Amino acid sequence: MHKRRLTDAELAEIRRRRPGVRASLACEGMVLTAEEESLFDRMEEERLTPDERAARITQLSRAKRRQKSPASA
Repeated sequence: MHKRRLTDAELAEIRRRRPGVRASLACEGMVLTAEEESLFDRMEEERLTPDERAARITQLSRAKRRQKSPASA
């Protein structure tokens, strides 16, 4: 089964909206790190759908939390 990827038009819309999203985040005091910017760049290159993007972000967030939590004895 072939995975659905974003069309050129969908990708262009995401790129068009990105500056506004950054500005909105900045208004909330949230600025993307270089690592986070890189993540979004990679997801664009891979043409991930919104659901796939959400899954990737969740996966990475959980992995970071596991790294920060103390090991169980």
